[in-house]
Amino acid sequence: MSRLRSLCLLGLVSVGGVACSNGAQAPAPASDSSPLPSYPGSRRPSAPNMPTPPPRNDNDDVSGHDGDDDDDTPVVQQPPPVPAPQAPEPPAYTREWYVSPSGNDSANGSREKPLRTISKALTRVGPGEIIRVQKGTYAEKLIIDASAKAGTAEAPITLRGEGLPKLVPTQSGWFMAHVQRPHWRIEGFEFDVRGQRQVAVTFSGNTTGTVLAGNELHHGAFGSGISTDAGANGITIENNHIHHFARGNDDSHGVVIAPTSVDITVRGNDIHDNSGDSVQCLGPEGFSNNAPARGVLIEDNDMYDNRENAVDLKTCHDVVVRGNRMYGFGKSTSSRGEAVVVHYSARNVVIEDNDISDSSLGIAVGGNRVGAPPTNISIRRNRIHDLKTPEGSGIRIENGSDVRVLHNTVVGTDGFAFVVGHGTGGPSTNIAVRNNLFATRNAVSMGLSAPGLSMTSNLYLADAAFNTGIFVAPQSGWVGSTLAHWLSNGVELDSDESGEPLVDLDTLMPGERAVDRGTDLGLPYCGAAPDIGAVESDCPEATAAALME
Repeated sequence: MSRLRSLCLLGLVSVGGVACSNGAQAPAPASDSSPLPSYPGSRRPSAPNMPTPPPRNDNDDVSGHDGDDDDDTPVVQQPPPVPAPQAPEPPAYTREWYVSPSGNDSANGSREKPLRTISKALTRVGPGEIIRVQKGTYAEKLIIDASAKAGTAEAPITLRGEGLPKLVPTQSGWFMAHVQRPHWRIEGFEFDVRGQRQVAVTFSGNTTGTVLAGNELHHGAFGSGISTDAGANGITIENNHIHHFARGNDDSHGVVIAPTSVDITVRGNDIHDNSGDSVQCLGPEGFSNNAPARGVLIEDNDMYDNRENAVDLKTCHDVVVRGNRMYGFGKSTSSRGEAVVVHYSARNVVIEDNDISDSSLGIAVGGNRVGAPPTNISIRRNRIHDLKTPEGSGIRIENGSDVRVLHNTVVGTDGFAFVVGHGTGGPSTNIAVRNNLFATRNAVSMGLSAPGLSMTSNLYLADAAFNTGIFVAPQSGWVGSTLAHWLSNGVELDSDESGEPLVDLDTLMPGERAVDRGTDLGLPYCGAAPDIGAVESDCPEATAAALME
């Protein structure tokens, strides 16, 4: 998504910062009116089919033979007995505090004599203890700062809602809950922001080991639903339902990770219907000289139907985006409808094993830029399908340095599978494109600003069209050059085409011309050699998850 109004992206970017007025920002989703493309190889969005398992060790055969030819009698070893799985024991708490709408803050906080407010319990609870908040509505601002005790790795502090108690805003301030202590676990609440200009939960300072899990957060009208800022570190945001943070045509994101944040994990959340992105990693450009956020993991989330993007990475370092499901992004006043955008000076980014559909653009690198372009970016084993116009490009490199596009599958779009070198924001240098399966009738559009571009061992749909020079948005009657003509320019080697590059459009299982035809790039695979594309065939089903590691 586009840039600035950065101070407003958190609603208030830093603790003690200044309040912001409304403004306008960047990339966003499009209208629902665009029909999905219809053409050979098209399919409607469905549940993702995850990649497959780890390579077997070529030194071992299936019988367990160690490869030593001196022993003609292979020894079949009996596996040890497997104990029956046991349910994990619930954690033991050294003390349990109770809060209830019928309680009294002068009480002792027992089940029989609960406290009335969560805030009172926060001042009493200690390491290894739990606060059990009973069902009801609580109009409180929760502040977990130096007035509250810190948990420890061995004895965290748990704040648990039982029966999904509801927190609603008070009239003051820009947040509903502010967490500044390590090793706290906050779970089981509904944060109903009720259209107020407040962030539901914000984190800052030493928050190592703190977890926000299993909550529903919704209907705010500030910069985000959840934010990390001011040196927040070691936070896990998981299994939450985050939705309807919206400010009309202005940005309100599900999660914002601000500069100076370190080691932030966003996992297993359902994030949708926000007027910005599901997750934005915000850079410092335009408002501070703070260090970029680093050590960010965004995995296994469902992100869909936002006005802008699923994931927007600005100047952030050491980021992994993997195993997510992203769909429902279209062109808007501030976005081209990318599912994932990596721009400004992002560095050391891996985008892998994601399922992307029903978007105007799958993955975009570059574009908006102040300093260095995005650098050291890996885009690998993503399944990109059923994109929509306008554009409908699968992977687009606007500008960047040392970008690797490996083992992706793109199918189901009238746009180009791969676009590179059109010079928006500078050249695309040292781009490597290997082992991709581009099953689209419009294959590649290459501009004049791609020095060091190298393409090898990719597979295309038979009679696919290629474009060199000025970018065109291909219409139904557009005719480009053939693969043979494209290969003659020397940019691409050892690539081929097939009338059936995929044998299953639901699983995206590769066809015969893709199986064992890839180059070994050091990634796990099954069979004699890697398959071309995102999905490996011939892998034991029981170990299919291992290729995700």
